[in-house]
Amino acid sequence: MTSRRDAVERWFVCRGVPHVIHEYRASTDVFTRAVPFLALVFAAEIFTSFGDRFDGWAQFGVFWAGVAIALGAVGAVNRLRGRRLLQVPDRVGGIELAVFVLVPPVLPALFSDDRWSDAAGLALINVGILAGAYVVVSFGLLPMIVWAGAYSGNQIALIGRLVGRILPLLLLFSAFLFLNAEVWQVAHDFSWPYYAIVLGAIGIVSLGSVAVRIPSELVGLSRFESWNQVCELVNGCNSPLAPAKPPTGYAVSEVPPLGRFDRLNLGLLMFVAQAVRVVLVGLVIGVFYVAFGLLTVREATIVSWVASEALDPLARFGFLGHELVLSWELLGVSGFIATLSALQFAVSSVTDSAYREHFYDDMANEAREVLATRALYMAELSQPGGQDDS
Repeated sequence: MTSRRDAVERWFVCRGVPHVIHEYRASTDVFTRAVPFLALVFAAEIFTSFGDRFDGWAQFGVFWAGVAIALGAVGAVNRLRGRRLLQVPDRVGGIELAVFVLVPPVLPALFSDDRWSDAAGLALINVGILAGAYVVVSFGLLPMIVWAGAYSGNQIALIGRLVGRILPLLLLFSAFLFLNAEVWQVAHDFSWPYYAIVLGAIGIVSLGSVAVRIPSELVGLSRFESWNQVCELVNGCNSPLAPAKPPTGYAVSEVPPLGRFDRLNLGLLMFVAQAVRVVLVGLVIGVFYVAFGLLTVREATIVSWVASEALDPLARFGFLGHELVLSWELLGVSGFIATLSALQFAVSSVTDSAYREHFYDDMANEAREVLATRALYMAELSQPGGQDDS
């Protein structure tokens, strides 16, 4: 039967916070989970033995020679580690990583025309793949994306409450800009690459204003006054430690503080949660202004504002006896206003008490639940037999 500890650690991984696992290591926890992907890349790179240097049956023999070299290297490392010949490693150390990086480049070095350039290029690619795999697996980015998708669904379900509270305030800020001819002219004069750069820069500022506050927030979130407070949080979520009871012989103040990577991983989770909300707010505002512009801004007005001879509309359609025009100009201005509104919301959500109460505290509570589960998890690990009971 699956142990209690394994269940908790899988829960951490599924929430996208594997770094809070006790004694979380690259050799036994990160690269071992990346082995299927790395093995697929390793197998694909055997085909680098193909080249123009050989043809016909000679090329066929070269390919199988490459297969033999690759499998021989894997088998030799497994024997050295005391494993079966082609056993999937339960620990990935420096030797295994060296095989992944260096063995595939041996094939073009032996069989390719451009031996050394091909080999060096493949080795650099493999180093980059290892670095990318470490970041993705170590910080649980794929489970975090799945969690963010579910979180987005919850936010969409609550979008009525969200819009009802923020839209009037954001309209006070943005309606004047939307009905300003200069803003339409500026948006019209941008080429699409520059338009994307400007919106991207505003988006970075929006999300950066959220990110800079997260480290200080984590300090307060990780503090608990008593085990009763911890158990209340654990019992209120889907933690595998629920139903929880206060542990005996271990004070809540004895829970080890978060390490540097723990804080980074939890901070990334909070950042993703808030980023989802900021993007949703921007989308709501953008859709609102597209609809608002269709109904209120006539084609002749747009032509006058952008100082153009005529529009090249995307679509025309009738509505209640009037012709509505969907144009690139309308989409451009709506996107510009939506991005600025998202910036205002992002800043307000971490600085304004009214915004925090409705749009920040529930996201902080997600991290608080993880921290409460971690506190009980660490307390149980300190007990004899540490969570090995099912």
